[in-house]
Amino acid sequence: MSVHRLLAGALAAVWLFVPAILVTAEPQARPEPPEAMAKPKADVVRRQGDAYCFDRPMSLGNVVVAGGRCYTFYVLRTSGGSFLGFGPPGPPMIPPGQLVRMGTPAGAKLKGRLFHMVPLPRPATGIPLGSIGFANVRIVWESGRIVFYIPGVTTGGDQGEIEMAFMQR
Repeated sequence: MSVHRLLAGALAAVWLFVPAILVTAEPQARPEPPEAMAKPKADVVRRQGDAYCFDRPMSLGNVVVAGGRCYTFYVLRTSGGSFLGFGPPGPPMIPPGQLVRMGTPAGAKLKGRLFHMVPLPRPATGIPLGSIGFANVRIVWESGRIVFYIPGVTTGGDQGEIEMAFMQR
């Protein structure tokens, strides 16, 4: 019977002292204050050769582009409209200044290798219908958004840049 009393006393002591120890324990230090975690990172876009690398996802309208990877860019013009294509990193699949018809086997292969196709805000009339070409884009990071400038694309008679502002997620 004394063994039962000893175990009951030990159990009661544990029940009394464990909550007291947990209350007096100090919380673990956070590596960064909460307001610093909410600030966007300044190095979201990096250029590596012909590819641009993005740390976080970004969106334009209802299109979400995955982050954590690198892309090269292409301009496509189809019967459905003009698009900015996000292709694999590395040297461009099409040499700058050349166009590939999408009706050919090479064009179908190129279109199949694109990860994302984002509609351009204006039609790119400088590219023949049913073609794809390398786009030497300029990307500017502004707080909370990434702005793509696509130079040298004729849009309805105007030679200039197309601007596309992606929001960071």
